[in-house]
Parts: sequence; C-alpha cells; structure tokens
Amino acid sequence: MGIDIHKFVEKFNLTNSEEMALDYIVNNLQNSLEIGVRGVSKHCFASTSVVMNLSKKLGYKGFTDMIYRLEELSRKEISSSLERSNLCINYDNELIDKFYSLIDINKKKAIYFGGNGYSRLVANYMKDKMMSGGYFAMMCEYMEAVERPYDEIPLLIVVSKSGETYAVLRLCERARKNNIPIVFFGGNENNSLSNISEITFVIKNSNMMDDRNLDENDFFGNTILFFEKLMYDYKKMQTKNHKFNS
Repeated sequence: MGIDIHKFVEKFNLTNSEEMALDYIVNNLQNSLEIGVRGVSKHCFASTSVVMNLSKKLGYKGFTDMIYRLEELSRKEISSSLERSNLCINYDNELIDKFYSLIDINKKKAIYFGGNGYSRLVANYMKDKMMSGGYFAMMCEYMEAVERPYDEIPLLIVVSKSGETYAVLRLCERARKNNIPIVFFGGNENNSLSNISEITFVIKNSNMMDDRNLDENDFFGNTILFFEKLMYDYKKMQTKNHKFNS
C-alpha cells in the first residue's frame, strides 16, 4: 500500500491496539470490508470498540466509510507513483528486475553512493532512503572504500548528469577493477560511466548542455522521483511476496 500509517499514529495519537487495527486494514482493505468490524477485531486481537473508536478518531462516519476513504487514498498514492514511470527514458522491466536483484543480494552488505556537486546531494538523498529501509548504506567519501578487499562484495550506486565527471568516473573505474557492481543514474546513455556500469538508468534530462546547473534543470529532481518510484514498487513487491509465502 501507499499509505504511511505512522502519520495517522502521530497526528491522531493512536493507541497500540488502534495502530495494529489500522495496519491490518490498510494492508487488507477488501478483506476488511468483507469480514467487517468483528473480523478485523479478531485478526488484531482487539475489541470491536477499538476498531470503531479508530474510525471516529480518524474523522470518518463509521467503519465502512473509513474503508472506502482509505481505499480511495491508496488508489491516489499508487496512481501518483505509476505516473512517474516516464521519468526514465530506458525504463524496462528486465532492467528494473536486475536492479532489485542487486539490492536483494546486498541487503546485508554495504551499499555505497557517489556523486559530485548537485549529483552528490541526490546520491545522499538515495543513501538516506536506503538507510530508512534497513540497508547498510553510506556515502563513498574515499577511494579506499572500493579498493580494499571484501569478503562480501558491496554495491556502488552513482549519480552523474554528464556521465563524465572525473572524480565519479575514477571511483567507478577502481570499483570495476575490484568487481564491485555499479548502478548509474545519468542524463544520457552515451558516456564513459554507462560503459562500465552494470546497470544504467537514463533519466529524463531536458537541458543536456547545462552541466553546471545554471538554468532550469529537471534531471536532479527527476532522478529523486524515479528512485522514489523504484523503492516504492520494490517495497510493494516485497509485501506481496511476504503475504504469498506466509
């Protein structure tokens, strides 16, 4: 689901029981409607009054109104995410699956991020996003990070609008020599970084010549939005697989 229940918990000061009920509902909207208040209460090991109080706290008319409103909110979240698929020029399911496989493999390993100038700000945002998802993510500040021997090979994710930034290119060349896979987010596909990266995502870049970001430039914003989509879809896929295997 695209609903972050923690916002509801903080805003409406929900109890632990109410939070558990809300968590079940947003992840089982259709089923919750079918089994009703008693069914949801049973699944959450709570009383029916907890579920009814939850709907009142959230400002809904009742249980059914709460389900329909949350379902509508969920559809809006998903729709907003799916609209961002045009941010990547070479968007391809096989490429996406390959990226997901890499971050799956590196779930318990180090994931380094690199960039220079404005791209470094974007890379740092990505790093924070991965950290919030439980990954061991950090900025690659020194060349030694990709040169020392590893028992478990890390992953390197870099951002460069031109794909020719000297410091980033040099970092990736060293990583390549040490068999560290590279995921590259760039503004075009004909560059040096694309040639040595395991995966290249070509992000929509409406101002190819503005490498110093002096004019209106959508590359950096588009990169963040596209990365958000990648992680949103990945989280949704993980939740679906977890339910299937449970």
